[in-house]
Amino acid sequence: MEKFIFKVAENEKELEDYFRIRHDVFVEEQKVFDETDIDAYDTDPFHKVVHIVALKESDATMVGAVRCYRKEGDTWFGGRLSAAQGYRNGRVGAGLVRFAVKTMKSGDCKIFHAYVQPQNVRFFQRLGWEPVGELETYHGLPHQLMKADLDSE
Repeated sequence: MEKFIFKVAENEKELEDYFRIRHDVFVEEQKVFDETDIDAYDTDPFHKVVHIVALKESDATMVGAVRCYRKEGDTWFGGRLSAAQGYRNGRVGAGLVRFAVKTMKSGDCKIFHAYVQPQNVRFFQRLGWEPVGELETYHGLPHQLMKADLDSE
């Protein structure tokens, strides 16, 4: 069984691959964005964005990505969770979400949210997240605001 390494992107090559995976998923496949999914949360230093990646242990090929960014104060958001084609069986996604929660717990984050598409709500619930409120339109699509349980071990 393939093993994966989950870590914060550390260099230009990792960031290039990270943004490529996001582009493939959100621009090319899902067509959520027209030209790019990069926004102010990726570029504005106030938000303290953390780019997390999943690498195949065998050859360090990047197979997944997620970002975490500070929205305001001690409230952070996760987003742009993406896995390369062929790696969408839940293992890469779950590992990325777990590593993101662990990373947020180790810093100044007190509240960790994510907007997820309705078909992914149960996936997040299995990872200890809870829905908040009703479905909302986010980037033109229905999304559910979710909140991570930062108090669990």
